[in-house]
Amino acid sequence: MKNNNRSINTIIISAMLICCGMVSCVSDYRMITTINPDASCLREIYVDGNLKFLTGNMEYNPYLFHVDTSWRITALDTSKKQEKYNMKISKTVRNIGDFSANIHCDEALQPLAAPIETLEKHFRWFYTYYTFKTVYPCISDKIPVPIDQYMSKDEQKAWFQDDFSAYWGMNGYELNDELNVLEDKFFAWYLRNIYEVYLETIYSLARLSDSNLYVSQLLVIKDTLFQMINSSKDELLESKDINKRLDQYFNTTYFSDFYEANKQQIEEESEERLSMGLFSKAIRYELIIPGKLISANTSLINQDTLTWNITAMRLVPDNYELIAISRTVHPWAFVVVAFFIILSVYCLMKVKKWR
Repeated sequence: MKNNNRSINTIIISAMLICCGMVSCVSDYRMITTINPDASCLREIYVDGNLKFLTGNMEYNPYLFHVDTSWRITALDTSKKQEKYNMKISKTVRNIGDFSANIHCDEALQPLAAPIETLEKHFRWFYTYYTFKTVYPCISDKIPVPIDQYMSKDEQKAWFQDDFSAYWGMNGYELNDELNVLEDKFFAWYLRNIYEVYLETIYSLARLSDSNLYVSQLLVIKDTLFQMINSSKDELLESKDINKRLDQYFNTTYFSDFYEANKQQIEEESEERLSMGLFSKAIRYELIIPGKLISANTSLINQDTLTWNITAMRLVPDNYELIAISRTVHPWAFVVVAFFIILSVYCLMKVKKWR
């Protein structure tokens, strides 16, 4: 029975995410950053977008930011490459930080569109070291109910950022139980956020048109109403459900009538408050770094390419960092050192022979 309940909860969560646009609208957004030995960087961003964008119609811009003339726009031959992307933009800069520094985008998309990117190049006699770091900022300030009220920091890192360091030593059975607990906490947190956003939307719109007793009491009774809604596990939490429960609580049809009369505006404003534009994006970030890789905080490594999957969900608890360190060898340095060693030995032998 416990497993069945878990399955039902998983289905409910998935359905909620789909209803709210967090899964069904996820975009395929592939970004490849190639770091050259001189520390200059080439960036290519692939999308599947409306071809009208290729003719210069920015109304159909599929990217997270405004694409200016510094980017080269290229149409892809999908029939030959058999890829799902039909266009890309590319640009080379002298410093990786120039990418984000010159990006213009909607404020809501800023966390994903303009991370803080740095690249340090350190010359040593035998090696040159490259330290790459990109920081996608935390978006907790954009969420009505903080995740801290539902999960500890270690739980947040595991659930949102695939950091299971706090769970080392657990076997699959033990880890499964922990994940089930985290799933319940996530569901409770997400449900509460949807509720808060929808209720605030209804309240802000309704009081503009009719500041009656029902509307004035909305924020006062919101905790009580949530407990009523949360007790019914078989309902998805949508704005129409909240209005139905409000009618039941106040013994009226005011809120259902108001919803039907303002449905589109309510849904649009709710989506905006839920930052759907941010949560509907997903980035496959690929990095090609010079030399031999020394360390990286990703396990997705294919030959010379490192990959991270970036979504807004990963930015909920804290900053999300991409880190990689590599080094290139200086063969000439070894040759020079070997030459001087041989020369030194030769000179010592000559001196010894003369004596």
